[in-house]
Amino acid sequence: MRKLTLALLVLGMALPSARAQQPGGPVGAAGPAATGREVLPFSMMLARAGVFLATDSAYKDIYGDTPVYGLELRIGKEKLAGWLEGSYRSDTGASSFTKEETKVSVIGLEAGALYRFMTGAFSPYVGAGAGYYSFKESNSFIGQASKGGMGFCVLGGASYLAGSLIVLDCRIKYSSCRMKPADFDINIGGLTISLGIGFRI
Repeated sequence: MRKLTLALLVLGMALPSARAQQPGGPVGAAGPAATGREVLPFSMMLARAGVFLATDSAYKDIYGDTPVYGLELRIGKEKLAGWLEGSYRSDTGASSFTKEETKVSVIGLEAGALYRFMTGAFSPYVGAGAGYYSFKESNSFIGQASKGGMGFCVLGGASYLAGSLIVLDCRIKYSSCRMKPADFDINIGGLTISLGIGFRI
């Protein structure tokens, strides 16, 4: 750990002098290039895939862990960004009592704000937002139950710029949305662990 810290300090001291030797703008120009600190944009488009871990015990008993997919748009400049994401998950399970086949699907539309701690190629961040979630379940003993409702989410993750355009992102998100689609109450939120790949915009 000490060697890594020392190497980072040496790299940090060497980077400004290396940039100063490169041809560029006029002498005395101010900004990130003059100080050796490059601020990379926080704007990107990502395709995501991951796994959803339910917090509701009834949902978890029937469906277990569910694959989830989504598209995310971030618009930001330095530390702050707004984000918008659409997600979809579906699964097939067996009812707790009759063991008959039952199917579920959830569509989510979320938006909020992100704050990142570093502005270089590696950018850890945290955020929060609100969302609208559409729940649908179908089986032979209740027919079809559907409901929509508002909820909230909090998240944390890190983005890495691979090259000049490609972005890799890993993220953990917790969401909560309570509703009553039929004669039962359910929280369709939970923990989502996902990976994203996309490009800067």
